Amino acid sequence: AFEPDLVGFSILTPSVSWSLRIGRRVKEELGAVTAYGNVHAMICPEIIQEPGVDLVCIGEGEYPMRDLAQRIDAKASYDDLHGFWVKTPDGIVKNPMRDPIDLDSLPFHDRAMYDKYAFFRWNKYLKACNGRGCPHRCSFCSNEWLRNHFGSGKYICKFSPERAVRELEHHLSQRQVTHILFIDEVLWVNNQWLREFLRLYQQRIAKPFHACWRWGKGIGEEDVQLMARAGAQSIGVANETGDEKQRFEILNKHVTDSEILEVTGWLRKHKIGYCGVQFFGLPGDTVEQLVQRLEFFRKMKPVYLWTTFFQPYPGIRMTQMESVRKYLPKEKEFGVTLHHDMYLNIPDQERLINLKKVYFLCYRFPFLTPLLVRLTRHRISFLFDFLFMCHFAYYMFTFEHITFAQFFFHLKNFGFNPILRKKQPLASTGRPYVPPPRHK
Repeated sequence: AFEPDLVGFSILTPSVSWSLRIGRRVKEELGAVTAYGNVHAMICPEIIQEPGVDLVCIGEGEYPMRDLAQRIDAKASYDDLHGFWVKTPDGIVKNPMRDPIDLDSLPFHDRAMYDKYAFFRWNKYLKACNGRGCPHRCSFCSNEWLRNHFGSGKYICKFSPERAVRELEHHLSQRQVTHILFIDEVLWVNNQWLREFLRLYQQRIAKPFHACWRWGKGIGEEDVQLMARAGAQSIGVANETGDEKQRFEILNKHVTDSEILEVTGWLRKHKIGYCGVQFFGLPGDTVEQLVQRLEFFRKMKPVYLWTTFFQPYPGIRMTQMESVRKYLPKEKEFGVTLHHDMYLNIPDQERLINLKKVYFLCYRFPFLTPLLVRLTRHRISFLFDFLFMCHFAYYMFTFEHITFAQFFFHLKNFGFNPILRKKQPLASTGRPYVPPPRHK
């Protein structure tokens, strides 16, 4: 009934299979133009060769999508639009990227379009993003590829502090929220930007917020104090692992244990909560090593210990490492979540999956660690899934301040659905559907 002229797919690697199936249906049943964008489309623009894909956006999408819509309205050719690869009867036209955007020139985000969905109407928090890009070159992340693609000076950008605060004021005038989640990969890339932003935020917003810490020179305890005064309630401290050698040599994250402990000491002193991170599913990891790393996290003292499985996505440096490639499975879909399935076929996989799901409990309750580690030897996945959902619920209520209605939505998506996918993978989940055998 809607009969769209243009359908856009913002794809990350786990959603590729799903998006291609829907894209084919869009072409067959509606005849609409299909445009694919976001990180996976930029890294793998060859996806345009797939049936159901008309255009691939190879950079920032705001102005290319506006221009495409105008061409469609005018019934004009869009084969030469900068910012897109375009499929034509004569082949694929590979147009160049557009010039980078001045973020301050963009209009405020239109949040009202989401309010028809109950999940967003129930929000007690506002998710906000002040810019794009991360200055680090971690080997497990696509940021290094994106920096090379755009150019370092063009990819990493932020709203000006004044513009960022004005957008927050605009959204807060339209909805009642108690908390702000900054989803920037790092809250700041420039120290002076941070100090000016915090000053304006304290004066004109003054709501509790969560953000991600940026490692680098020049930030001291006085800046953490500014964060606390402005309303910082919690900070994501991306340490990635409790093993300094692994952090440097495999993950290319040049942050020492002493730096992490110094920063977390400042955060505790000024009563800002924080969570730490431990990757699972990395080559060479053993259950014994991961249990030993708990000692570092007990010194770090995070409020929550986030665990996630490494995913060897296209475009990241680790995917090209021989130590990773030798464990790559054949023809395996990427998981929709990073919490239930390990991608690499590394030794002792089942025990590591179980340990990942109770790792926070091992950290938080040391007296339970021997029992939980022994239990990882047994095939009782329902118990580990249940324990994981219990402490993950603690994270969602503590850091995201979700409502109970949103909690049950998350429980369905991150708890029950992954289990059901293992038992009966349907065509809508991103994995091929194989009908069960019929019995006479």
